[in-house]
Amino acid sequence: MIIDFLYSLIIGWIILFIFWLIIIGFIWLRKPPNSILTKQITIRSISFFIIVLLIMLVFLLADSF
Repeated sequence: MIIDFLYSLIIGWIILFIFWLIIIGFIWLRKPPNSILTKQITIRSISFFIIVLLIMLVFLLADSF
């Protein structure tokens, strides 16, 4: 049962990550004058998504459940 939950959590996280990349790409494309989106914030947010995804994958691949 926990495996199904982890699969659905990973799929949801990937969908959220794809939409997040689209939003960040759109903001970078438009470059609004009052935007506080810097390269450092972009890298941190993408790194956060990837790190959480990797943690979830480790839990899914671990056979300790």
